[in-house]
Parts: sequence; C-alpha cells; structure tokens
Amino acid sequence: MNIQQPRACLAEPLATGRIRRLVETYPLAFCLALALLTRLPVALFDNNFVAPDEIMQYIGQAHRLVYHSGPVPWEFQVGLRSWLIPGVLAGPVWLAKALGGSPHAGIVLVKVLLCFMSLTIVWCAFQWGRMYHGTRGGCIAGGLAALWPDLWLMAPHALEEALSAYTLVPAAYFATLARQGGTTRHVLAAGFLLGLSFVLREQLAPAIAIIGIYLCWRDMRSWLLGVGMACVPLLLAGGLDWLTWGQPFRSFWLNFYLNAVVGISSGAFGAVPAIFYLLMLFADWLWSTAGILLFVLRGARALPFVGLAALSILAEHSLIPHKEFRFIFPAIALIIPLAGLGLAASWRHLSASRRILAGLFLLSGPFLSPLTMINLQMQTTAYQLFNELAQQHPCAVAVDFADGFFMPITPIFAGTHFTNAPFAAQTDAIIAPKDIGGIPPGFIRQSCVARNRGPFTGRGPQICYWVKPTGWCQEKKPPPPFELIFPHAARRYIIAKD
Repeated sequence: MNIQQPRACLAEPLATGRIRRLVETYPLAFCLALALLTRLPVALFDNNFVAPDEIMQYIGQAHRLVYHSGPVPWEFQVGLRSWLIPGVLAGPVWLAKALGGSPHAGIVLVKVLLCFMSLTIVWCAFQWGRMYHGTRGGCIAGGLAALWPDLWLMAPHALEEALSAYTLVPAAYFATLARQGGTTRHVLAAGFLLGLSFVLREQLAPAIAIIGIYLCWRDMRSWLLGVGMACVPLLLAGGLDWLTWGQPFRSFWLNFYLNAVVGISSGAFGAVPAIFYLLMLFADWLWSTAGILLFVLRGARALPFVGLAALSILAEHSLIPHKEFRFIFPAIALIIPLAGLGLAASWRHLSASRRILAGLFLLSGPFLSPLTMINLQMQTTAYQLFNELAQQHPCAVAVDFADGFFMPITPIFAGTHFTNAPFAAQTDAIIAPKDIGGIPPGFIRQSCVARNRGPFTGRGPQICYWVKPTGWCQEKKPPPPFELIFPHAARRYIIAKD
C-alpha cells in the first residue's frame, strides 16, 4: 500500500535543495545577495546616522553643493577636509533632485550606493576563502562577511573610515594575487587602491605601508609600478585641494598639523585611555570575541600581512588620544575575512552539529550586543523630528540643542537657514528641550521626541519643536549662521566664509 507523503513534508527538502543548488552554481553571487539582504533594509528603512561627521562633514556638504544651503562646519572653513567625498556624494544627491525627488531621496540614494560599495569586503573574503579552501571556503568566509553586524551596520554610512576600508581590503587581496604569481595589473590595482586608501584616511599609513611592503618586497619593478600608481590618486587629491582651497595638499598637511601637533582633536573633543578599543571590541562582540580571536589566528597563517595590518590600525589608534569606535572600522574589515578564512580551515574538522554551534557562537555575540541596537537607533528620533518639520518647509530654524546623539539633520531641508542664536525672533521654528524656558510669544509647541541615549549616558531630555502658526519669516536677510564647535587654534586658518 502506497502512502503519499504530505506536501508540507516535501516542501522543506525541496526548498533546501534549491538553495543548495543555487549556492553551488553561483556561490559568489549568493554571498553578495546575502550581503545586500542585510544592508539594504538599513539603508532604505532605518533613518539613522552613527556619527555627527556623517551629517555635517559629508552628506551635509554634498547637500550644500547641490542645494546651496546648510551649516558650514569649521573644517570646511579652514580647509581641513578634502572635497573628494562630498563631491562624490553630491552625484546621487543631484540625481535625486533632477528626478524631482526630495532631499531625503538623495540621502537614500547615497546610502544605497554605499551599500554596493561595501560589497568589496564580502567579495574579497569570498575570494580569499576560495583561494585557500575551495568554493566551500569562499562561501564560509564570504557568508561571514555578509552577515557580520559591524560590516552591514556601517555599510550605508558616509564616513571616511568605511570608504577607506572598501579600498584597503581589496588592495590587500590584489597584493595577495600579485605575490602568488599574479600579473602586472594586480600590482597596479593594489598600488592605486593603497594610494586611494591614504587619500581617504591618512591615519591608515602604517597599515598601507605593511600591505605595500608585502606587495613589492624585493622586486624593484613592483616598487616602481606600485608606488607610481599609488601617487595617482594622491596627486589628484592634491590637485583637488588646489582647485577648491587654493593650496595643493592643504587638507593633508593641515589635518596632520592641527590634530597631531596642535592636538585639537583631543583638546576639543576629548581623550580616552589606550585600552578603549579593546574594551569596545569586547562590548561589541561579547563572548564571540574568543571565537574571533581563535579563527583570526588560524586565518593569519595564510595571510599574516593582513593580520599585521589590522593589528597596526588597532595599535596606532590606541595611541591617539581622541578615540571613537568607528575609527578602527578598517581593522574590523580586515579581521572578519581573516576569521572567515580560519573558520573555513577548521570546517572539515567539525561535525555537522559543531559547525552549526560554531556559526551561532560567532554571530550571536555581535547580534545580541547592546551596541548593535544603539547603532541602529542612533539619531533616529532626531531624524523623526527634523523630517516632520521639514515637511512644513520653513525658511529659518533656530536649534538650541545639539550633541553627538541628537545632531541637526539639516540635509533633508531644501533652502532652510539654520541658526543657534538664542531663539531668534525672525525664525519660523525653534528646536529645544521640552522644559526649556524663554520661548518667544507666538510660538506653539508641536511634537516632542525622546533623545537617543548612548551607552552609559543616562536618560536624555525630550526634544521638541515650536512653530509660528502664522507670519512665517519674511526677512530678506537670513538669521546668523549655525555655529558649530570651532577650536580657537584653527581660527587663523580660515580661508573663506559662506
């Protein structure tokens, strides 16, 4: 007697078989698609920003290039920053505007573009894994890079630490190919990407030097080709400074002088102990830290120069007084592919159940870490408040409250002037803590949001906005400009004012 199996019982093996065939047929495409599956939802639906620089230094300045409005941070008054990143980001912002979209659409387009740029890390992890452990090793290393929270959390964010990681990791991969019998084009590609990594973030110089030495070693021809190609993006960036700031390489030497010699970063923005990054990594990865360390040590047997480059980033930044966790993102971008390589090397020695346990052990720590949720929520309430106000199209807004967890989200406004002058009477709206006094007559409170809390910061005040129901500003002269923190040591370098 034949007993027909229920369709529900057959569906699961059938689906599993299809996924397996898909992975076997298109392993790299599967890893990249998996990476986008974790990254794009954050870009499209989570209106968060993980650092003030992302808003003020990069997206804000790209917005200013297209819409000709917005605050000018002190770095862009003294010529401390290159216009390279804002100039690139201005492309999708302009495209969204040309297609009739709002400034918010431009931000979303920027974030989507950055998600695709972040795939270079997943691609390199897969290629390294396949290089040493076949297609299965590629899927293991590429899959870990696709799912690792630090990598997909940072993917949609316009920060130099992220962008430099997207060039540093492939530079290391091309250096590997060049040393393993690769062609001249691998040397040229590695050299160009190392130079671009330096342009994007000068602080990566020690790691760049380690990868460059491995690339060229004792081959004088490789030194000539590699260094020559590295000079191409460097010269182009110096020329961009000359065009925009009137001095070649101004953003390079002024950044080093003001921060490393004068000490503006540590003096104006605070200094923390050298152990900060180790503690933050443990808080970020929790119990998975032990597994990552174990697999990184194993993966570094194949790629010792990659491990040394990551270690140099951690050591160098630990010696710099001013520290933010995002500064070591390029090190994490090198560590995770190494861990994936080590996991792939151990895979054949593990039983099926231990493979599942190893994967859960590695991923559960960062997924359950409080820092993951904090990063997903950073600036979301600020965005909510400012976006609601932006829908009313004010021509002037006074902001009385701004800190690292509640920055003015100015790039979603088109043509709005901002000031932090105390409750300027000629403005249309005021943003301030709920219990503040002194709101001028005629302003009515609309809505409030709870300030996002950072780790160990306690409860923050509720932030509200007030508007005038009638008589929105008719002043031809805009209110005073929005003044951000401006270190006194930098004032004599001011070269232009908007």
